[in-house]
Amino acid sequence: MPDITTPAADAEAGPSWRFAPPRGRLVTFEGVWGAGKTTAAQLVGAGLRRAGFTVRVVHYGGEPGSIGRLSAFLERSPLRVRTGLGGYALPHHSTVDVLLRLCREAHHHIHCFRPALAANDVVLVDHGVYSKLAWALAVLTETAPEVDPARTLERLRAVVAPWFCEPDVPVYLDTPWPLARERAIARGRGGGDPAAIERLLFLPRYTAAYRQVLAGHEDRVARVRVGLRAAGAVADEITSRLLSTLRAAPLAATAPGRE
Repeated sequence: MPDITTPAADAEAGPSWRFAPPRGRLVTFEGVWGAGKTTAAQLVGAGLRRAGFTVRVVHYGGEPGSIGRLSAFLERSPLRVRTGLGGYALPHHSTVDVLLRLCREAHHHIHCFRPALAANDVVLVDHGVYSKLAWALAVLTETAPEVDPARTLERLRAVVAPWFCEPDVPVYLDTPWPLARERAIARGRGGGDPAAIERLLFLPRYTAAYRQVLAGHEDRVARVRVGLRAAGAVADEITSRLLSTLRAAPLAATAPGRE
C-alpha cells in the first residue's frame, strides 16, 4: 500500500475543520515528472495543518504483498523494457501493461485513498491520479496511432469509473516538460541513465496526453504556473487557493472544544 505520512504533530493538533460526511476533500498534485509534486504536497500539507485541518499526504512507498510484487513485475518485466534510444527492447503488450497498472491504481483508490478521506479533512496525493490516465493514454496512442485518442480516453474512463476517486481539487503544476526534465536531472534523477533518453522522447507525447485528460475537468483544475519560482513560493500560492476553497465548503457540527 502507498505510504501515508502524517507528522506526529497531528496527534497534538487542536480541533479540526472536520467536514460534513461522507468524507474529506481529495487534492491531487498533477504534472509531469520533475514538476515538483512531492515537494509541493509536503509544503502545502504543513501549511494546511497550521491552519487547523487534519491532513494526510499520500506517497507511493514500499508496497507489501501482491501489490508490491505487481509493482516489481511492472518495473522489471519486458512489458516496459525499452532500448534507451526509442522503442521497446521486446514487443510491448501495451494493453496488458496498462490494465495491470490500472489494477494497481484501483487498489490505491479503494484501500488507501478512501479510508484516508474518511478520517481526515484533506488528503493530498503527491503523484496525481489523472497522471495515470495520461500515461496510459500516451502509451496506447503510441502503440496504436491509428485509433482516435478521444475514443481511447473514453474507453480508459469507462474502465476506471467503478473505483476512481475524482479529486475535489486537482492542482496542476504547469511546467514545460524540458524545464521539468532539467529539474529532475538536477535532483539526481535521470542524469546519465540511457533510460532518460526514452523519457525525453516520451515526454512530449505524455504532456499532450495529460492536457487532453485534464481538458474534461477545467472547471475544477487549479492550474499553477511554476516556471523558475522557488518551491516555497509555489506552495504558498497553492495553500492560499486551497484555504479559500476549503473554508468555503460546508463544515460538520462544531467539534468538541471549538466555539
